[in-house]
Amino acid sequence: MNALVEFEAGKLADLFDEGDSLNIHMFMDMMKMPYDVQDKLFFEISSLESLDRSKIEMIIESHGHSILNERLGY
Repeated sequence: MNALVEFEAGKLADLFDEGDSLNIHMFMDMMKMPYDVQDKLFFEISSLESLDRSKIEMIIESHGHSILNERLGY
């Protein structure tokens, strides 16, 4: 994962831990996430048994706009 996704995952984990849904959506707005993607992210992160940052990173990446996986290794 890149540093930006790691930062976003950490921040979202903290906000979900606090249970602050308004700030979660405001942070997703700052991430430039479309509203429909915000709802998907919110639902998927909320359904995690534990707020594992690596799982949140994977969820963010799965809804990202990049068509290339960053772990291609070239």
